[in-house]
Order: sequence, then structure tokens, then C-alpha cells
Amino acid sequence: MNCKRCHHTDEAHVPNEQSNSLMKMGKCQIPTCMCQQYLDPIQEIDEELL
Repeated sequence: MNCKRCHHTDEAHVPNEQSNSLMKMGKCQIPTCMCQQYLDPIQEIDEELL
């Protein structure tokens, strides 16, 4: 999935246990990207999707 803030993939972000993200990803590793926190594209998981 892509970050809602910077649109880079979750693989471009550093794993971080303190992250608020469902994916537990933090800062983006792309050199030109200033994103400090991965934002999940889906903020709330709908019960119907589960």
C-alpha cells in the first residue's frame, strides 16, 4: 500500500514499533522525501471488509 501523505510504498518506510500506523511503519527512506510518519491509506477498517 502507498502512504497517504507521500504516496511512496510501505516498503520505502522504516519499520517503527512506536508508529501510529496499522503497518507499524515510520519515516520514509526516499532521500528527497520529508515524510516522517507513514499514514495508512485506509484510516478505519470496515467490519464488512473483514
